[in-house]
Amino acid sequence: MVEILSIILGYLIGSLPFSFFVAKMKGMNLKEKVKNGQIGAAAVKRNCGFPAAVLAGCGDFSKGAFAVFVAKKLTHQEWIIVLSGLAAIFGHNWSIFLKFWGGKGALVTFGILFYLLPLSVLCSIFLIIPFLLIRKKEIFGIKKNSFFTYLGYFFVSLMSFVLGYSFSFSLSPVIFAFPMILKKNY
Repeated sequence: MVEILSIILGYLIGSLPFSFFVAKMKGMNLKEKVKNGQIGAAAVKRNCGFPAAVLAGCGDFSKGAFAVFVAKKLTHQEWIIVLSGLAAIFGHNWSIFLKFWGGKGALVTFGILFYLLPLSVLCSIFLIIPFLLIRKKEIFGIKKNSFFTYLGYFFVSLMSFVLGYSFSFSLSPVIFAFPMILKKNY
């Protein structure tokens, strides 16, 4: 029972629409302004400016970390913790509070991964930096930002295996990429 509660709480925590709230505080209704169904920190940046985007991004990052923190407190079953993190990403991408609108989940995922696999995330950042210098807008037909996000998930997973994290936590970055892929094709 506590396992199901953990996953439900993960979804509800992930559903908290920080970007929507931050934009509302700036007098902007993102649901009216953003037509592609991707209400996140990037949409806040485009419509409300950088400082508001930082605030929204911090909220998204924090809710990801908080969702798995709660899951770890409720259960020590690693797959339930991973599923609770996945539920938080789904909550962000398809928020119950916004009639199933949301962002793409990148910052929520980053918050989850930073909480679960901090050393792997830090090592992976240094592996990705050289790739960020590429000036192309698309790589292999994928937008540059999305490509590097997926590459980052792969590097975090790889580093986690190398550093000896558990199988479930090491595989979680690859699993967490799927909601973002679904959102892009949704």
